Amino acid sequence: MFDLKKTIFVLAILGFSINSFAQSFDSTAWKYAKTIKAKEIKYHINILASDEFEGRETGEKGQQLARNYIRNEFIKYRIPDYRGNEYIQWFSLVEQENNGVEVKVNGNAFYLQEDFIMKPSVVNNQNKKLELVFVGYGVEEESLNSYESIDVKGKAVLLWNEKPKEVKLEKEWTVKDKIKLAKEKGAAAVFYLDENLEKHLEKYAHYYEKPKTELFDGELANEQQFYTFRISEKMAETLLKEGKVKFKKLKKKGVQKKDSFSETIELTINKPSKRLGGENVMAFIRGAEKPEEVIILTAHYDHLGMKDSMVYNGADDNGTGTAALLEMAQAFKQAAEDGFRPKRSVVIMAVSGEEKGLLGSSFYVNNPVFPLENTVANLNVDMIGRYDDAHKNDSNYVYLIGSDKLSDDLHNLSEKVNETYMNIGLDYTYNAEDDPNRFYYRSDHYNFAKNNVPVIFYFSGVHEDYHRPSDTVEKIDFDKTARITKLIFLTAWEIANREERIQLNEKQVD
Repeated sequence: MFDLKKTIFVLAILGFSINSFAQSFDSTAWKYAKTIKAKEIKYHINILASDEFEGRETGEKGQQLARNYIRNEFIKYRIPDYRGNEYIQWFSLVEQENNGVEVKVNGNAFYLQEDFIMKPSVVNNQNKKLELVFVGYGVEEESLNSYESIDVKGKAVLLWNEKPKEVKLEKEWTVKDKIKLAKEKGAAAVFYLDENLEKHLEKYAHYYEKPKTELFDGELANEQQFYTFRISEKMAETLLKEGKVKFKKLKKKGVQKKDSFSETIELTINKPSKRLGGENVMAFIRGAEKPEEVIILTAHYDHLGMKDSMVYNGADDNGTGTAALLEMAQAFKQAAEDGFRPKRSVVIMAVSGEEKGLLGSSFYVNNPVFPLENTVANLNVDMIGRYDDAHKNDSNYVYLIGSDKLSDDLHNLSEKVNETYMNIGLDYTYNAEDDPNRFYYRSDHYNFAKNNVPVIFYFSGVHEDYHRPSDTVEKIDFDKTARITKLIFLTAWEIANREERIQLNEKQVD
């Protein structure tokens, strides 16, 4: 029998559910998301990735031109400076050539990038003599104590990085474990064999040829700096020979009790270096209700500069991310001017030094303008304008990395925003813990994540023009870039305007 009251009740419930879902679509957010235009993104990238900007290498003319361009755009949008510093957070760098290190023992000379790799890569120039002692396997257990009768304080240690043949160890000792133990014992340096060093140097020559850059706080590593030397088979054989230990016998039979020696080595460091300046460009939109809580949007604007007169334009890496940042800044500012100021504050920060080792974002988290405990989330954009091999016929995708690493709350919000507005294919391939590419650790969001700030990294993957002069503007899909930018903006809008701040997973809470 037809029950009118029951039917009305069910329809009312359904109506409520439909209305509740409809309310999740924020027409105001969508209105300002639509101000993000492919043609404006194209305009920005055409300038940032032009030959005039010389590849935007940190500390060089091109990066400074890009810095000025971003700052002038913030001024044009009438976005306030973050703290009366002309939108700039300044930091100092030191750059050293990756050569100029020699190790000598009894007239035998060995050289950086030929016979060994040394860490750290940026150090004080100096000449010093060190006593080199052989400590066998370099472990410390009840059954085998390499340091039982050897004082290594202030000395260089040569260790044999293989498993003992005569004793079973209680744990699996990695070379990192052995280096850490030597350092704890007071050693000044560790030398260890890498039988594949020559192949490694050949394969990654492009990396080792490049100068190394670090943040500079007024002084380089002092005389007490701890060094590690990853050495070739030829160098290891020579060092052992000087101590009357036979390399081939050592490989065959392992370390014997009599295999100990002490030699003097001469370490000469004469690395050409220069000082550079780097800048993060920051704009600030104050929140209406919770201004002390901030969401930070980041993208690096530096690239690789020039080599052999060829410009590495970096249209995708990271002209796309920088353009996205500018478009989102303009959208948030327009909303604020129209009376829709976000509840929380929004910081828009273009960082430099990413290509040198995430240096600009590292400086920020160590010198935060806004307390990290008040930083609700970081959304980072790096390379969103091209396709990778896995998506050659699909322009409607983006890789999301890190969204659930610290906060399931952030991950769920991100998914919901995409479902409500954009329906972009969210690919989590590179979010896997065992991802061999380790992209989670390779862009600026990671410095925030290390400080317990929830993050999302937006990325389209690596293509054939990655870190090549051929990463140019005409290859960018501007519509794709605009779609992803809208998604990021809408996610940021939701984070900035919801009642509760993003919650960390319980295990992440200190």
